[in-house]
Order: sequence, then C-alpha cells, then structure tokens
Amino acid sequence: MSDTIDITGRWLFSEDFGYGTDSGYVELEQKGSRLSGTLQFAEQIDGEETFIVRQEIYGTVTGRIVSMKSKSCEILFNNQDITYELDSWKGKITDEGKITGNSIDDEGTTGRFVMERVNVQTSGSSDDISFGIN
Repeated sequence: MSDTIDITGRWLFSEDFGYGTDSGYVELEQKGSRLSGTLQFAEQIDGEETFIVRQEIYGTVTGRIVSMKSKSCEILFNNQDITYELDSWKGKITDEGKITGNSIDDEGTTGRFVMERVNVQTSGSSDDISFGIN
C-alpha cells in the first residue's frame, strides 16, 4: 500500500493572516510525491482595495504532509503598485480530506490556510471561479 495520497485536482483555498484574508482556488498536479500547480486568490487586506494574486507553485506530499512554495507571482485586476512577497505553505491532509496548515511569506507574515477539494464541471472558460471583483 502506498504512503502517498494523490491530491491532483482543484481545491478551494482560504487563508487568514490576521489583518486580511485570501479566498480562491488551487489547481494541483501530482507526479509521485512531487506537486506543481497554480494558486489564484482574491486578497482582502483590512482597509485596502481587493486584488487578485496568481502564483505558480511547487512542492511535495509525504504521507499526509503537504509542503508547497511559490516560484513566481503575478498581480491581476489591480490599479495599485503592489509588491507581493512569495509564500510557502505546510499542512496536513485531515481525515475529512481537507488540507489545513500554516503559511509564511518571504517577509515573515504568517497565516492559517484550509484547502478543500471540489469537483468542478467546467464551462469551457479558462476560469470557472469568479472572485466577484469588477
């Protein structure tokens, strides 16, 4: 029996980092214990305009432990000049099938995240989840 759990697919993603939240999704592809994918979310910092972040990520799955890091970042749908620090996440696959854990960015800001697998029926568009931002 394999010790590695396959987490390939789309996951809803939410994170709370104390003075703001992230909400979006992550698309993961797993080959053996290696992960790659894209994480895209709306970031709402208290008192500031919401913006969209897309990060290309990589990582590993070892047993129930998931470790991911951002290798690049792009800010979308924003009129501000934003410097965004790359993120890292480390979590555990729960008995309920969620992934929960902690995040930290290159500046030292920490947070708590939850990922929950979703079954998505695509409409043929490149992005099936709306962030509700105009």
